[in-house]
Amino acid sequence: MKPIIALFIGILAFPLTASAHNYNDNGICTDADCSEPYQPATLQDGWYLLSNAGNVEWFSAQVNQGGNNIFLWGKMVTDIDFTGVTHTPIGVSDATKFNGRFDGQGHRILNLKLRTTKDLQGFFGGLRGGGTRVSNLIIDKSCQINGKQRVGGIAAFAQTITGDPIIIENCINEANITGTSTAVGGILGGSMSPHPAIHIRNCINKGIIRGSGESATIAGWLGDNSGSLVENCYNTGRLTGIDGDKRNMVRHGGSSVVRNIYEFYNSSTYTQGIKKDWVTSAPLTSGELCYFLSRGQSSDVWRQTLGSDDAPLPLGNGPKVFLCGRSNCNGTLISGESFFSNEDEGLVVAGHQFEKGHCLVCGALQPGYAFPPRKVFLMGGQSNADGRAAIGTMPQYIQNYANNEGSKFCYWSYANGTEEAWQMFGGKFAPYMPYTDNNTTSRCGFDAIVYHLIEEALQERFFVIKESRGGTAIDPRCTSTGNLWWNADPDWLSTAAPRSGHSLALEFTENIGLCIDNILSQLEEGYQIKCIMWHQGESDRTQAAAYHDNLRQLVSYLRSYLVSKTGDQSYATLPFIAGTVNRSSTQYNAVVEQAVLQLATEDANFHVVDMSNCKLGSDVLHFDAAGCADAAQRMFNKLTELGLLDDEDPTAVTSPVEKPATTDDSLYDLTGRKVTERPSSAANRQIYIQGGKKLVK
Repeated sequence: MKPIIALFIGILAFPLTASAHNYNDNGICTDADCSEPYQPATLQDGWYLLSNAGNVEWFSAQVNQGGNNIFLWGKMVTDIDFTGVTHTPIGVSDATKFNGRFDGQGHRILNLKLRTTKDLQGFFGGLRGGGTRVSNLIIDKSCQINGKQRVGGIAAFAQTITGDPIIIENCINEANITGTSTAVGGILGGSMSPHPAIHIRNCINKGIIRGSGESATIAGWLGDNSGSLVENCYNTGRLTGIDGDKRNMVRHGGSSVVRNIYEFYNSSTYTQGIKKDWVTSAPLTSGELCYFLSRGQSSDVWRQTLGSDDAPLPLGNGPKVFLCGRSNCNGTLISGESFFSNEDEGLVVAGHQFEKGHCLVCGALQPGYAFPPRKVFLMGGQSNADGRAAIGTMPQYIQNYANNEGSKFCYWSYANGTEEAWQMFGGKFAPYMPYTDNNTTSRCGFDAIVYHLIEEALQERFFVIKESRGGTAIDPRCTSTGNLWWNADPDWLSTAAPRSGHSLALEFTENIGLCIDNILSQLEEGYQIKCIMWHQGESDRTQAAAYHDNLRQLVSYLRSYLVSKTGDQSYATLPFIAGTVNRSSTQYNAVVEQAVLQLATEDANFHVVDMSNCKLGSDVLHFDAAGCADAAQRMFNKLTELGLLDDEDPTAVTSPVEKPATTDDSLYDLTGRKVTERPSSAANRQIYIQGGKKLVK
């Protein structure tokens, strides 16, 4: 349906035919002191038809008047050459953002040169939320766009939350894009607050993208709207100005969806779009990339003539690419037995490979198999469990979970964080995939490797219920960056509530209960919760003397909840496995460490895993990829030692406490601060911690 307002404006405000002016082939008036410097576009069926640079500049001028003009629709009817023509971005400011439709119909913008030191530079300046759509547009390699901040090939920026998402689809940028500041991108420069939902799909960047930092090849800054989406895109251009998380294609606030994107200007440090298991040696030309970009879409957007096209295009030209030969039951290709063709020569899907009732390839369940009770693991804590290691730095098998839409055997529920995350995961399970609601979806924690190790050992479906949040403490007297605490004191809990009430313990148990009611209790084979894995303590360093009692109370609370919920008294002694804080961490505290070790001597089912020397990243706080792998292996070894991967129920077995190696003979007070001046007289004697033990000096 064409917008009535656009038709009304077109009929009453703008001439349908050119007035008596002389325009050259570029649509620029050649008359002296011309009052209409650009040739007006013709209106047809609600669309302004753009056939030269003057038409485009006339269209831009109308939109940039603001008001209802921002809703106009424009359509290119040919390639348009901007030689000698100065372009003004369409939607030139935050007050006159474009809110209409623009269809390039597969045509190119040629020889457009924007060389300025201003912000907000692109073919489009600003796009406004509320159904804006830009499609089928190519910014040719003959173009060049320079600016300062928020600079993009298709559009410089997006802004304003209203109605439907902004859609940029089937667009290609070949131009070099340069910004002297941040938020530079091949398709979109940067979103501005308030951030609209933005959908970028079926787009390509081929140009060199240069920014001073915080830039990316598709979207320099997508914003933080959870409704935003980037999918089915690829890049072949070089990038300067990557951010600290090495997000090379899309920078965003964390809850946006980014999927099925591919990077071909490879760097070992990139964290997005790197696919290392291509079946063919040249996926761009072989048709393999075209097939993966098309897979799962309702229409055949991506086309490629194999043997002549050097890469696929999203513009509907050329034939479709078919996968032929043989594939595994999970859709992955069998190397040497599969190929791509413009002719559908058929595909044979290999059968399942069942073992212990599960397909070892796709994880499907074998009909009629008598399964033992499903194993369930609980995971909790703060940032090192929440996830701070970039996926691109993690082992390939962790990256594969993200690239291949999840694990075969590990199903998890991770409902902490935003209300969107709760709606997605609360009381539900999905195949494990690296995720965090903290800043970006491209990070995970040591727990990801623990799940992989369990999966490799079991080769059967198991469940994880996770609750973790960075910067959170047990004691409410401590600072929590998200105003959330693990406190289990009955008086405090009586005034708290899940999520909005600042209680992680209540949120965790609420989700456990929903998972039991909705899924676990419905399993024909039953289930058995095996243990709670835990890594936390850094944020409690300011109330270190209370950590022992606080953690003991939380352990008791979680166990008691499980007994009450299930009626199973064995959960009163459920194993609780806590990892220690790295001693080199900026937030290490000796009293917190001693509290954890002391609990292990008091509770036969409380176990400590020494993570005191697992490698940290550059922030000297969070495990890097190597540290995650080390910590995960130690946690997995403890699971194995305690028999928690066996089918039998765990028993209350006392195991030796793994005490971190003690080489530091410094004194610490009961808040965990290092003591530099020791008491000068017996009258000033106090209790200190030295080598993990209490003493009086």
